Amino acid sequence: MIGNNPHKKLTRFEGLSFASGDLYGGGAQTMIAFFYLRFLTDMVGLQPGLAALIIAISKIWDAVSDPLMGVITDNTRSRWGRRKPWFLVGFFAIIIAMFLLWLPVQFENTSFRAAFVLFSYLFYSTVQTIIMVPYSAMSAEISMDYEERNFVNGSRLLFSQLSTLLAAVLPLTIVSAFADARIGYNVMALVFGVFYALPFLLIFLICNERVPEPGEKARFDIRLFVKPLKLRSFRLLIAMYLGAFLMMDIISAVFTYYMDYFLLRPKELEYVLGTLLIVSTCLVPLVIYLANRLGKAKSFFIFLAVWLLGIALISQVNTNWPNWSIYVIAAIMGIGTTGGIVTPWIMYPDVTDVGELVFGKRVSGSFSGLMTFFRKLSGALAIFIVGQILQFAGYRIPIQEMTGGKLVVTKFLQPESVIISLRLIVAVIPLFLLGVVFFAARRYPLTRELHTRLVNVLKFKRGEQPETPAIKADEEELIRVLA
Repeated sequence: MIGNNPHKKLTRFEGLSFASGDLYGGGAQTMIAFFYLRFLTDMVGLQPGLAALIIAISKIWDAVSDPLMGVITDNTRSRWGRRKPWFLVGFFAIIIAMFLLWLPVQFENTSFRAAFVLFSYLFYSTVQTIIMVPYSAMSAEISMDYEERNFVNGSRLLFSQLSTLLAAVLPLTIVSAFADARIGYNVMALVFGVFYALPFLLIFLICNERVPEPGEKARFDIRLFVKPLKLRSFRLLIAMYLGAFLMMDIISAVFTYYMDYFLLRPKELEYVLGTLLIVSTCLVPLVIYLANRLGKAKSFFIFLAVWLLGIALISQVNTNWPNWSIYVIAAIMGIGTTGGIVTPWIMYPDVTDVGELVFGKRVSGSFSGLMTFFRKLSGALAIFIVGQILQFAGYRIPIQEMTGGKLVVTKFLQPESVIISLRLIVAVIPLFLLGVVFFAARRYPLTRELHTRLVNVLKFKRGEQPETPAIKADEEELIRVLA
């Protein structure tokens, strides 16, 4: 069993083992984004506005738990390091959390159903925090080499995209294999719970932490949570990250309704999502290559342009277009989505280096706490926005009846106000968010050349190389430009 080993060379096997943790990071969030609101309205029987409100309430807890976990993981001291003990805890917790999250309770009282959903989502959100905050922090500490980091974090997104594909295609396939959808959801939750949990046991056993532990422990202080936001580089990264994921999550939350009630092709949902995500998965190596070749910000613009084209097309498609057109649009959206969600995570470790320069110590846990919080905020905001719009538009939840000991769900035709709302959600909101992301990306200052100089300054400050006049001048300029 491997603990903290700052000087051990990163092997491909170790890098890929660590990257496999994003099977959970990408897949579980995708299942929630695509299917959870529909699960709550059509299986649990909650009104979309109430379901969305429950998810929004949980963000109050996230605002506390995410920064708290950042400080806890920064302060953890063990024979295995600061991050890895939490992965062993997470191995067991993920399975339980997934089962509870997708348990289709059938209480007669709506308040009881709402209370259970709130409890299960809060528990799931807490488990995600316990795992993903240390995991995100360790992604900046598994190597200090620029290209090794790109390999690890690019591989993370490759695993994430693969898991996203499986999470989009398989859940409803598993559920539909059972005559009773309730049993189908139980089996689906257990299968994916085990699938998401296993990588963290592997990381605990295989991977090294390569940044020395600071001698002084941090105190929990809400100011530590907001401290990374003092950095201009990090604020711009958060704007890019939150905008891109919120855009993706809104389209994801509404898409199952869109395919069912507007395009009238519900049975093709998994195939359309599969097309989008297969393209996304295949293009992750291209994102890494362009980030290394052109720079991360420049490559980001290329994918934003493709994403814009996809959004424009999906906002115009209707039932009169050829059947194959939705698959072409899905492929175009897949290209844009890949760069939009992969690139910010490739940028993230570099920004934690800026934090070390400015703050005088490495507090990756605080950075990752914010990243985890904003990622969960994105998913919750998407469900809240879509749910409230559908509620206001008059969405009619299906009727559930027990027939022959089996649960039968009967859907209604939706009013025209719901159909119009679906079209507005996939067109207007994503275009606005794309503008925000473009604005932030234009101002992102950290280039590859600046990062090389930054690493040299950090090596001097850690005592790994002697001071030179150039390093002193670089330190002052880097703080001015990046902070």
